Amino acid sequence: MKFKCRMVDAGAMRDFTSIVNNISRMAKYCVLRLTPDELCFNVGDERVPVLWAVLAQHYFFVEYIMSGVSEQENEIYLEFDASMFARSLNSLKVEAKSVKLKLTNKRQPCLTFDIDLSSLSVDTRQCTHDVPVRLIPRKEWPEHKMPDIPEFDLSLEIPHLKYLRHIVDRMKNMSSQVIVIANKCGALVLKIEVDHASVSSHFKGLQVWESRQEQNNDDIFATVGIKKLAMFFGWDILNPQNVRCNILQEKMVKLTLDIGDHVTLHYFIPAIAA
Repeated sequence: MKFKCRMVDAGAMRDFTSIVNNISRMAKYCVLRLTPDELCFNVGDERVPVLWAVLAQHYFFVEYIMSGVSEQENEIYLEFDASMFARSLNSLKVEAKSVKLKLTNKRQPCLTFDIDLSSLSVDTRQCTHDVPVRLIPRKEWPEHKMPDIPEFDLSLEIPHLKYLRHIVDRMKNMSSQVIVIANKCGALVLKIEVDHASVSSHFKGLQVWESRQEQNNDDIFATVGIKKLAMFFGWDILNPQNVRCNILQEKMVKLTLDIGDHVTLHYFIPAIAA
């Protein structure tokens, strides 16, 4: 197995750092799936998928070399401490010139970051971080594959994440749950119910991509944990071009976020039983 890549573009390094930092806030451990074309970050909760982030390698890296366990199964799966991975990228915040990332063996498998902090002067500064990783054996790969996506009852766009984040941040001070409601007319409602009152925010005229509501305008809804929903809205830092809300009646909310053609995030929130 072999993996080595290099980033030099400031925008790519900024986006990569933001993605990793957000992932580190979601879970202690993360799985990274490497293929010739993509890097896939997978976060789960007791084998239940939470986040699946797909990054196109051609956008982030000017050099990308990898060979998997075999020609037939040309993939590598690594598990690591997400916060340690994120801390290794902190140096990129001081205008790094480039960063090299490679799979090494230093008494144990590691992802090694070699960061060039050279300035415009003649001084050369190098920063190296080693993040211990666990090489996931092939027999465990099925546990970390992209989960099957069910056919949702409704799929529609959602407004700017920044606005929703402010709304949900206020709501979570009053309730631990939020009801996500939508219909094929392009309406979306976020609603909480507390003692003797209910609070809701309404959005209208949203684009609907898919709907299984062929004969009626009934609402589709799911009750989810408000902290989990608020965590997704923190991805507004990446300025996504397209965000969809997919609802499976009383079972799941899946949020999908696209950044150009180089990043796609799938975020799964299971519904809370009534």
